[in-house]
Amino acid sequence: MKKHYLTVLFTLMCVLGLGVGARAQEEDTIVAQVPYDFVAGGAVLPAGTYRVSRVDTGGTRELLIRSHETGAGAFVVPTVFAYAPAEHARLSLQLVGNKYFLTAIQTSNGVYTMAIPRSAVKLAEMDQQGTSSSGSN
Repeated sequence: MKKHYLTVLFTLMCVLGLGVGARAQEEDTIVAQVPYDFVAGGAVLPAGTYRVSRVDTGGTRELLIRSHETGAGAFVVPTVFAYAPAEHARLSLQLVGNKYFLTAIQTSNGVYTMAIPRSAVKLAEMDQQGTSSSGSN
């Protein structure tokens, strides 16, 4: 009889432990609709529905952004993570030149911030100077 109680107790502990693990994994996972092409992790991703989740829930902050519609995806390494839980999960994109760049991901656990590469900013500035000088004729 005692063995039966121990078996039930052990089973309950396993089930509850798995439930907490799944919940923790889901807290840092968001699904977002992006209406235009954008750059994330050095890759240009097409418009569509994306799922963003942590690669490893054990302390590292690398993220995987992936579209099940197109199969497109990229690994993203945030430059900053702030424990500032957001009520609504969302992706933030910034227009640089003629391209959108993923700059932040807000989740229920906090905000992941990504830096826009300096080379992209330089190229956008050069493109803008080229168009403004040719448009003054």
